[in-house]
Amino acid sequence: MLNTKSEETNSLASSDPPRSDSNPNRRRMFLRSATLAAGAAMLQGSPMFAGLKVLTEETGDDLLHETVNGLLVFVVPGPDAYSVAQGVSTAEPGAIEATVTDIYIDSLDESAPYLPQFSHVVAGLLNNLALAVNPSASGPFTSSFANLKFAEKVAVFQIMEATDSLKTLAGVLPALAAFLCYSEAGVFDPATRSLTGPPVGWAISHYEGVADGRNEFRGYFENRRHVDDDHH
Repeated sequence: MLNTKSEETNSLASSDPPRSDSNPNRRRMFLRSATLAAGAAMLQGSPMFAGLKVLTEETGDDLLHETVNGLLVFVVPGPDAYSVAQGVSTAEPGAIEATVTDIYIDSLDESAPYLPQFSHVVAGLLNNLALAVNPSASGPFTSSFANLKFAEKVAVFQIMEATDSLKTLAGVLPALAAFLCYSEAGVFDPATRSLTGPPVGWAISHYEGVADGRNEFRGYFENRRHVDDDHH
């Protein structure tokens, strides 16, 4: 086990490329990438990193995907097997239906190019902490983290928040999951700069898509046509 004590312890794209300085999604993604990079640097400089490198070598692609899926449904559950296994699921689509697993993995790796296979490091960390929370957790997955119940996943992040070198990751990993699940990333085709289907995030947030205007904003407040002198 690793030592985790407190001291160590959307829019449819237009035909013209959007300007990076005017696209709020790109700014938010940049901030999350920067925070991930900071979290990776803190982790790399911690005494527990040597143990994590060993765990990384044991994390194959299947185990990596299972672990990330277990994390994604922790943030945005749905009707899938991962959500059912954690004991918190919904009838409406969730993270798995959003098809952002590979995008999440790529985002982790690209945020810390100086740390090879950072996504595997994160998966190894989550699975190791899962064993610390519940060594006998069993389920349909190879990933210990994916087999945890929802409350046990909460406990994993509580450990991370109480560990100086993991605090940053504890905040940004769920935030990145939510950002991607509610974005158009899973159905965005960069070649055509268009969506291949309705994003899951639009459905679960009841967003109707881009429009020149909304009926709710037609006219004036309470159908007023003038301003009374005694109302300023």
